[in-house]
Amino acid sequence: MEKVSLKGYIRVPQHQLAATEAELERHIALTRAEAGCLSFAVTASPRDPLCFDVAETFVSTEAFALHQQRAQSSAWGALTRDFQRHYEVSGLDPVAASNAQYMLQALKLADAAGAAGEVPVGAVLVRDDEVIGQGFNQPIAGCDPTAHAEIVALRQGAQDQRNYRLPGSVLYVTIEPCLMCVGALVHARVGRVVFGAREPKAGALLSHSWIDQHPTNHRFEVTGGVLSDLCASRMSEFFAAKRR
Repeated sequence: MEKVSLKGYIRVPQHQLAATEAELERHIALTRAEAGCLSFAVTASPRDPLCFDVAETFVSTEAFALHQQRAQSSAWGALTRDFQRHYEVSGLDPVAASNAQYMLQALKLADAAGAAGEVPVGAVLVRDDEVIGQGFNQPIAGCDPTAHAEIVALRQGAQDQRNYRLPGSVLYVTIEPCLMCVGALVHARVGRVVFGAREPKAGALLSHSWIDQHPTNHRFEVTGGVLSDLCASRMSEFFAAKRR
């Protein structure tokens, strides 16, 4: 696992310099507290009084992606969104970065499911770098035992593409798919499945490899463990709240 480093600068408009300096201390403290942060520094540039030099290192692409997501949605991100900046990044794994990006989208959908009282699972279906379908668990609201996040995303994707076959597509889902969903993924001819946390009881990809045990006319790539801690925590917190 390669470390990811970023170096560069951010230039602040004169009229927002005071607000930036006020928010910067909090931004630095929050970033340094992130589990994947190895080092983080934002210092006034000696070359330009309106510039700040940025240098940061994270343990992995996944940790870097999590930081970017948090920073963008923070007060610092809102304040500096339109500021001029120039960064150079080294060590970034583009596949891992893409996996983390789409899994973060799936986690937002999982949160929507949890807020609706459904088991918090979210899924995003991507083809040619474009989201063609997305969904979250909704069997209770829909009175539909098949309305798992993966199925909802596949239905949207099939309608979007006007085809029940979806070769070359990638499904990102927060929890390892069950047997029903794996069957649907085979029928849809999905090219790859990326999931977050394993489902020890019902997971049908790695926990209980259904495809390896039964002959099928389609196989797809499987990547597990992407943002697994975040994905698993959504489930444990949901069921802990149910038991209270």
